[in-house]
This record gives sequence, structure tokens and C-alpha cells, in this order.
Amino acid sequence: ADWLQGTNMYALYQSYGVNVAGLFCIGFLSSCIFGTVVGLKVDRWGRRAGCVLYCVVEVVVNLLEHTSNVPLLIVGRVLGGISNSLLCSAFESWMVSAHRRRQFDEALLADTFGWMSAGNGVVAIVAGLVAQVSADALGDIGPFQAAIGLTVAALLFIVQWEENFGDQDGPEGNGPPVTVMSSLRADPRIVLLGANTALFEGAMYTFVFIWVPALLAVVPSGNLPEGLVFSSFMVTVTAGGMLFSTLNSVARTEVILVVVYFSAAAAMAVPIFVSQFVHVLSAFLVIEMCVGMFFPCAATMRSRLLPDHLQSTMMNIFLVPRSALVVAGTMLSDYTTLTNVFALVSCWFFLAGCCQVALLACSVRLQHAKIH
Repeated sequence: ADWLQGTNMYALYQSYGVNVAGLFCIGFLSSCIFGTVVGLKVDRWGRRAGCVLYCVVEVVVNLLEHTSNVPLLIVGRVLGGISNSLLCSAFESWMVSAHRRRQFDEALLADTFGWMSAGNGVVAIVAGLVAQVSADALGDIGPFQAAIGLTVAALLFIVQWEENFGDQDGPEGNGPPVTVMSSLRADPRIVLLGANTALFEGAMYTFVFIWVPALLAVVPSGNLPEGLVFSSFMVTVTAGGMLFSTLNSVARTEVILVVVYFSAAAAMAVPIFVSQFVHVLSAFLVIEMCVGMFFPCAATMRSRLLPDHLQSTMMNIFLVPRSALVVAGTMLSDYTTLTNVFALVSCWFFLAGCCQVALLACSVRLQHAKIH
């Protein structure tokens, strides 16, 4: 359902004659403002409850997309930022806790995340095709209508899950933040992980906003089949998830992430220097493969480093700098050329790689200290 919205949001807002970049930024500002609170409440009130709330909010968001009324669209984007925070934290933290409560092998978490990324890509491929068909039949609003049905279907499954909770100690608004800060001070790898994931995701979501105008600027016919291009992106996301599952058995997750970050930086630099459609599209496909590898890598690292009882809270803390980066990158596209935005995004990918190298070095030092 979430994938269905991404293919035609840009075109839908353009058809309404509204500020696309402004609305896009409002969503991420909302995630930045409310994310930490959302994570704290999900850990306290229950991860399944957070997943249920996501579905309810997402249905409301998609209903609001049916109007061109700017205030209602703004409300939709604010709610969309909250739902994005829930999507990025509640589901993963529920799964990790449920996995450990059943005392499954910890090594299986990485396999689960790898298959999750690959499966997510397959679902997104189908979503791209469905979005194309629904947009052809119903206009740009079609994919959002289909997303409502799928979200309701997901809700029917989620309500059958068992509940699990995070931190429930200390007075509300006082206990958990102290625990979070002490965890950050105790393990610098958590800070480095938060920094590199924020940089990568900030670059990734900025790329999500600019890939359509970037390809429109270089496509020979001037007519871009957005749904089909999106599906091709998702094929490479699936390939990335499958590649992670293969590489994870022979290489450390920390090392795989280093390669992913620097590969994405190199690919993002391609449209700075060339303007041929085939070359730009190929570079974008490489970025999407890196995205497919990033998700299971980052999720595996979070499951190893973040305290289980504070997973949702800490994940949402990491979303704050990510959202700030997306807002900066998106707003910059209104004031400068796409080439400059490409350069900025490439730098963010590169900085993520540098943070990951530092995390890897820190892990090696800690291993040596344990041995000696």
C-alpha cells in the first residue's frame, strides 16, 4: 500500500497545481517533530498498537489525497509524517521482540531481514504495475484508492498479532530518555549507526523526490512511463535484498554497508557528468540495488546494537536528522539545479560511508579488547 502512493504522488500534486516540494517537506518535518514522541509511545503502549495506528492513519491520509484543498493536503502530509515514523519503527521493533521472545536463533534475524527486503521489492514491483493500471483507469488518484483497500487488508492481519512492549520503567517523559542517553554514551557505535543511516536515508528520500524530474529531463521522447520505471527500480531492490542474503554468509554486515554506501555515492555522481538517458537510468538502478542491500544491513545492525526495550524510541530519534536532511535536499531543488542536488546527495552517501568505516573500526577495537 505504501509503495502504491510513491509512483504518482508527484504527478498528483502537480495536477492540483500546488507546491510539490513544500508538501513533501511538510511530511518529513512532521516526522522530525513527532517522531521521537511516536517512538516513545509505541514502546510504552505496544508495538502492535503502533502498527494498528499506522494503518488507521494511512487510510485517513489516502482519503485526504482526494482533494485539491491545500489546508487538507497539509493535514494529510502532517499525518503522513506520523505514519512514516510508525512504519519505520513499529513493525521492525515488533518483529525483533517477537523473534527473541520465541527464542529463535539470533543469526536468523539477518536472514529474515534479507528476505524481507527481497519480498518487499517483489511486492513493490507488483505495486508499480498496479499503480500504472489504476492510474491509466482512474487518473493519478487511482493508486491512492487502491492503497486504501490494501491498508485495510493489512489491518485485518495485524490485529491478530500478539502484543509486545518496550520500556515501561520510570515516570512518563522522564525514564526512557535517560536510558536512551546512557545507551548512546555507553556505545559510540549506536551514534555512528544513527548517523550513517540518517545520511543514507536522507539521501535516499531526496532521490525519491528528484528521480522523476531527473529522468523527464533526459528521456528522449519526453514521455516517461513512471509506473514501469518504478517497477524496474523495485526489481533491483529485490536483487539487492537477495544479494545481501548471499553476501552475509561470507562477509561482515559492517563491511557490506561500507561497500553499499560508497557504491551509492559513485552512482549518484553519474548524472552530474552525463545526461544520456540510458546512463542516468543505469546509475539510478545501481542506487536502488544499494537501497535493497541497505535495508537488511541496517536492520541487522540495529537488532545487534539497539537495546530491545528501546528499539522504537531510538529508531525514531534517528529519523529526526534524516527528516531534516530530506527537507534540506528537497527545498534545495527549488533554488538550484538538479546537478547541484545530485552532488549534495552523493556527498551524503559518501559521508554515510565514512561513518560506517568509523563504526567498523570501533567494532574491531572492541573485539580486540575482549580478546586481550
